[in-house]
Amino acid sequence: MKKLNYIYKIIIVLVILVASSCTEGFDDMNKDPNSFNTAEPVNIFAGVVKNTLNLVGGEMNTQMYLNYASFIGSKGGQIPRFSYTDRNDRYWRTCYVDILKNNQYIIDTYGDDPGYANRVHIAKIWKSYVLSVMVSTWGGVPVTDAWGDNLAVSYESEEDVYRMILTMLKEAGEGIDPAGDKLRLDPVFDRDNSMWIKFANTLRLKIALRISYGFPNLAAEHGPDVMANESGLVSSNGENVLLKWGVDQENWSWYYTEFVVGDASVSNIPYVNFHFLNNLKTYEDPRMYAMVDPSPTPLSIEDTVFASGSTTEKIAVRYEIPYYGTPLWRSPLDAWDLDGDENPFEGVAVEDYSKPSFERFFTEDMTFSVITFAETNFMKAEAALKGWGGSETAEAYYYAGIDASFDQYGVSGADMYKEQDGIKWGTESVGRKDLWSVVTSGISADPMDKIVRQRWIAMFYQGHDSWCLQKRTRLLPLVAHHGPEDPPTVQQYQEIPEKMIYPLTEESINEVGYQDAVAALGGSDEMMTPLKMNKPGPDIPWETLPAAYSSEFASHWYGDSEDDLIANGVDYEILN
Repeated sequence: MKKLNYIYKIIIVLVILVASSCTEGFDDMNKDPNSFNTAEPVNIFAGVVKNTLNLVGGEMNTQMYLNYASFIGSKGGQIPRFSYTDRNDRYWRTCYVDILKNNQYIIDTYGDDPGYANRVHIAKIWKSYVLSVMVSTWGGVPVTDAWGDNLAVSYESEEDVYRMILTMLKEAGEGIDPAGDKLRLDPVFDRDNSMWIKFANTLRLKIALRISYGFPNLAAEHGPDVMANESGLVSSNGENVLLKWGVDQENWSWYYTEFVVGDASVSNIPYVNFHFLNNLKTYEDPRMYAMVDPSPTPLSIEDTVFASGSTTEKIAVRYEIPYYGTPLWRSPLDAWDLDGDENPFEGVAVEDYSKPSFERFFTEDMTFSVITFAETNFMKAEAALKGWGGSETAEAYYYAGIDASFDQYGVSGADMYKEQDGIKWGTESVGRKDLWSVVTSGISADPMDKIVRQRWIAMFYQGHDSWCLQKRTRLLPLVAHHGPEDPPTVQQYQEIPEKMIYPLTEESINEVGYQDAVAALGGSDEMMTPLKMNKPGPDIPWETLPAAYSSEFASHWYGDSEDDLIANGVDYEILN
């Protein structure tokens, strides 16, 4: 894989100087291009990428995006429980001060120097990536006036920010010279300029699809243009855009620091979301064993299977299953008035639920995916459906995405997996009921339903991208949070947030810009205020649904018969 291990041994005072803007004498340092103190792009960019990884791939992913994408389930804290916290102010400040402002220094200082042309484009690609995260999280954000000392700055609209992003990516994809200047230390692609071109192009396709509902004309300016040159996109798992933490303590992953050597409470540790795991198990997805670790305490369930040697006689049995996920909230809605004695999870402790794979998601040098080959194929499948071009059919891209995902996780069985109803193109499936019988893992024959479901699975732990995928398609089988931090007065639940509230500091120090940004949102700045990119969601009256506890998610875990239990070496008890 074309990536450089994150073993940062660079301690640069200049990064701090740039982060604090114009310190005394800084202009004088930059007058002499040969000055020992000049902040070279290599020195700044490594810190920019690492700060992005820690924030977007680390803290914001865990506290916000993974929950909103339903990759992990019930988790303590305000933001995971769909409420606002002042931590959001720090996220915003880190994006601007520690990431974008440092990155902008490269663009402003070297933008007119042809000897740095590629490196400036690379900085613009990274600027585009970070801005794409911000605008789809908060809405319109300051860009043009954001790099000076003035705290009172104007906001660009959502559409204008996306237009800037797409323009920068197009210029970078067309302007980078593979044989031209390079970063001496490239923490993403190990000095391979051709991969920066592919990243720019593939990110442009991702953004074009993301805004295809909210800003269809702008999306149509860029999507077909990218698809006209497929060779310029990520084209193998060896080209996956990956960011990687390191084994040295100062570069440990956010997850290892927080959840392995840190003092995190069991309620704050990530556990796999019930609905995500139900989608894996329903279709006997081999990726489940690479993505998820078994529970430390197997779950005892009751099931009905064919008696040994029979295809007609059924028996009731009790046995244990090794994997089970937690919903966004473990308690049902009060309005459902369910009998707790029928709850399959009754008595299960928080720490008993299955966690994401330790080897993939909790090690010191964990890898965070920005764009993968599997995701690229699913994006091309959607682009083909939209008529944006492509050398293959949407169906062919869809199957290629599944193959790439299986290959990425190092598992076999893709051919058998693709033949199942619901997975196979043109087929549909009923799926399995969830814990409360209100949502199933069924997949319709609609091609977009299939593409979105498989992209969601392939993007496990890409929380922000999957949250955006749901907001603009509304096709994932997810439920509202039954235990939000600040429940509405009428109902007990809250839907997955549409955005994050702007930081409170913006309202006080940048009142005019803030008020203009809120006006652009329709006059409201709440977590349920939809962004322009978001497709309207269905208004589901969850409390009126005919809910009932169900163990269907665990039924026939090892097969349909007693002989399957025996063949798998499962200890079981016959109940009748």
